[in-house]
Amino acid sequence: MDENIEIIKLKVKNLENRINSLRLGRRILMDLLIEQNNKKNEEIKRLTNEIKKLKRILKYNR
Repeated sequence: MDENIEIIKLKVKNLENRINSLRLGRRILMDLLIEQNNKKNEEIKRLTNEIKKLKRILKYNR
């Protein structure tokens, strides 16, 4: 009977470790997604500013 209890305790511990691992993985993925989104937004802002600059050049060179 004690063996069965130890086996169950070991299974519970393994499952808890798996849950913690999945949570960590999710956190890492979220950080990567946030970083990627920030880079995308910076690129959009840079391109928008470049478009504005080129439009001003066109406007004053007519």
